[in-house]
This record gives sequence, C-alpha cells and structure tokens, in this order.
Amino acid sequence: MNFKKLVIFCALCASGSSVFAQYAADALRFSEFNQGTTSRFKGLGSAQTALGGDLSSISGNPAGLGMFTRNDVSFTTNFSSSKITSSYLNNSIESQKNKLGFDQIGIVFHTSPPRAKGADLETGWVGMNFGVGYNKTSNLNGTIDYSGLNPQSSYADFLAGNATGFNDGDPAAAGNGSALKYSDGSPSLARMAYDAYLIEYDPKGYFPTTELNSIQHNTAYRTGSQSEVNFAFGANYSNKLYIGASLALSSLSYNVDRTFTERGTNSDYPTQEPELIGGTYVSTYQSYQVTDGSGVSGKLGVIFKPQDAIRIGVNFIAPTLYTIKDDFSESLNADYKRPNGSSFYKSTNSEELYQTDYRLRTPYKLNGGVAVIVNKFGLLSGDVEYVDYSSIRYFNNDKADQNQNNAKIRDSYQGNMNLRAGAEIKLASLMLRGGINRTGSPYKYLDFTTTTLSAGFGYRIDKMYFDFTFQNFTQNSESSPYEISEDYRYIRDTGTGPSASLKNQRNSVFLTIGSRF
Repeated sequence: MNFKKLVIFCALCASGSSVFAQYAADALRFSEFNQGTTSRFKGLGSAQTALGGDLSSISGNPAGLGMFTRNDVSFTTNFSSSKITSSYLNNSIESQKNKLGFDQIGIVFHTSPPRAKGADLETGWVGMNFGVGYNKTSNLNGTIDYSGLNPQSSYADFLAGNATGFNDGDPAAAGNGSALKYSDGSPSLARMAYDAYLIEYDPKGYFPTTELNSIQHNTAYRTGSQSEVNFAFGANYSNKLYIGASLALSSLSYNVDRTFTERGTNSDYPTQEPELIGGTYVSTYQSYQVTDGSGVSGKLGVIFKPQDAIRIGVNFIAPTLYTIKDDFSESLNADYKRPNGSSFYKSTNSEELYQTDYRLRTPYKLNGGVAVIVNKFGLLSGDVEYVDYSSIRYFNNDKADQNQNNAKIRDSYQGNMNLRAGAEIKLASLMLRGGINRTGSPYKYLDFTTTTLSAGFGYRIDKMYFDFTFQNFTQNSESSPYEISEDYRYIRDTGTGPSASLKNQRNSVFLTIGSRF
C-alpha cells in the first residue's frame, strides 16, 4: 500500500476489521482460506487430517493419498445463499445474495511398486499414488448494506481530519487547498472534499461545513474467491505409515464496489459560500477496488495407524507467498440546495486511480487429528488446527510503509485454535454424516469466532459414488464507513466514528459425483 491508500484507509474498509487499514483487513481476508474438500469431508466438518482415502487429501493432508488402492476421480458443485443483517445507528437492514459455483475437481492415480515373485505384498512400500486437483478455498462474495441517522458525527468530520494530516504548516497553502495534493500533483480525497465545500479552513485548521443528524447510507458489493491447484504425492508403508507432500499454486480475485452517501444540512460556520448556510447537501463517495494475485505454497503430512481402528495424522501447511496487484479508484461529489430548496451548486470530481503492487506472506498452519474407524458401522474424526495470524507479512519497495503495516498486523492479530469434528454412520450403501467447524477469532481485542454446522449423506453403487452436504455458516463482525482521527476534535466531540454490527449467515449445498476405476 502506498501513502495515498494509507491516508484514506477508513473509506476503503468494507467488513470485518474495518477499524484497521485496508491492507491489514485484506491481508487477513486473504489468509483465512480453508482446505478444499469434497462433499463427504464437508459433511464431517472438514475433520480430515487423520482420515485420508478421499480426494480432499490432495489439498489437505497429502499423506491420505497413500490409502488409495485404485484410481479415483470426482468433482463438486455448490449453491450458496448468503444473508447479511446489519445494525447501524439503531436501524437494521438485510441483504441477500445467491450464487451457483464449482468447488472441486480432482483425480488420483494409483501405482504399486514392482515386487519380486512371491514377495510379501503387505510390507514395505505397497503403494505410491499421485494426484492433481482444483479446489475453491474461499468465498469472498457478499453485500453489505446499512443506513441510519447519525447524531454524533458527519462524514465531513473524517474528511477534515484527513485534511489535517496533509497540512504542511503553510497557512497560505492550507487556505487555498494547495496543501491537499500529493507530491505528484494529483488531488487527495481531502482536496476533493475541499473543492466540494465539504470542509473549509481557518487559522485553527480544517473544519467540516456540515451539521449533525445527517442520514448516512453505505453499500458495498463484494465479489471474488480464492482457489488453488495442487500436485500431490502419497505413499503407503506396510499399511501402517502414510506420508505425503504437495505443491499448491494459488490464485485470488477480489472486487469491491462501494458507495457512501450522506444527506444533511449545511452548518452556519464561516464558509466561502454564504448562500450554503442553512441549505441542504448530498455528498456521494464512490470507490472501486480490483485485487488479483497468485501464490505458491507447500504441504507435508503423515498418518500413522497404531491399530487398524485408529489413525493419527499431522499436517503442516507452509505460508502462501502471494504476488498481488491492487487497483483502487475513488471520487467524491456533492450537490447543494439553498434554504428555500432551489439548486445552488453541484461539485463533481474526476475519478482518481491508485495502483499498488505488493507481496503477501500468509501464516503457516499446523493440523493434528485423530480418527476412529468402527468397521461396518462408521467413524469419528476430530482435528485441531493452529494458525498464527500475527505472522502475516507484507512486502513492498517502501521500507517505512512495509514496517508500519507489519507493525499494525502484529498489534492487531493473534494466533488461534480451530476445532473440527465429524461422524459418519454406515447403513449398507448409504452413509449419514454430521460435523461442526469452529474457528477462533484472529483478532487480539475482538471476539469474532465463527461456527459452521454441516449434515449430509453419501451413496455408493458399483464404482460410482454420490455425496450431498448441507452447510450453515455464521459469523459476526463489524464495519465502519469511516474513522475519525483521535487527534482531530476541532468543531465537536465526534468519537472515533460510527460502526455497524454485521451478522453473516450463509447456507450452502454441495454435491460430489465420483468414480473409482
């Protein structure tokens, strides 16, 4: 992130840790991806570390590939319905979005090492399998919509605080707004606000020209996903020890289209345009973010069977090293009317585009799991995962910016434990499943845990298999349309700015169709 994007971070934040800079929010967002799984393992709460024998092992614990004794191929589709309920300034709004998607496709090739005639086929390296698969690891779609009457602050308070950060100590430059441009001469968001008469300047500094009790409305449309292609290898030693490794090539795409409007009354503070005093205004801030990236990672895993009914698994997922390109554009406009309702002035600023290239290192993940297989009756499986989000790192060519953002990450995020558990009951060719996936909060000072419940069934017929899973995801978070600097309290005591409470509920169905041959 360059300086331009840093000073306007509050306007960019669309969800989750909106009190942090956009980079910190995006760095976390791109680090919370899941291991791709088939419908079967989704039905088990994704508790897969010790199980193996499923195409999910390609993207999860590659040691599970060693359990295959035949070739296997499958694909998974999904349909999701997301609903976000927002509460902002004592007003609630619901927004909903439905999407049909493609989740997973993979294939495993089974090979047996050559043996001498008469050799024991159950000892030594009895199987070596290779797999390749595509998996969607994160769904970034959603719509955030909230509005309300704000009695404590105006968007212009944030803009005046923003302008204060640009003041170079030259009263003449501050008085005509020339201090509000970047070093390359392009206008800042503060300059747009100054040109639109939303802020003014006197010897004490910049101040808002708007009254309180404005009606604010924020809408952010988010689209995108993360996915990976895995190339994996798994081996079986004496049907007791299974080892595996994989190489993951990751990609991400994330777009945010945001509009923030405010309708209110102009203040009676001194202004360059006396006719605005007592009139009304409508300010509109618009931004669009397009982020694309690609990365690489590796995975190592082991599964050990001390007894036929017990499996113990360990899986290490190395950090993903992303190269990311971020294009961000913004504009700020205002429309004014006189006290008698007649149109007075309309300010239109040209859209400004900022481009940033950076590198991101996501946190490592360490998984441990135990599975108990009850032959002919079913199984129980449980996982514990540790993720250290404070180890996220941002890299670019500006060392000061890099150090500042990494310090923000260390101060904001922490390590956490994720718990997954599932059960499967066998009824001849029919299997019933249920599971839970509870993810701890990555924040040091906020408790944003998430819970995913799942239930499903599977059916086997000859060489074909079909798995169906229903999944319910619930997450609580916060969103702030802007944050007012703690150092800025010129006109009124505004606090740090308004915040919306968000409840994200997503219901999804997954269907996997596969064949063993």
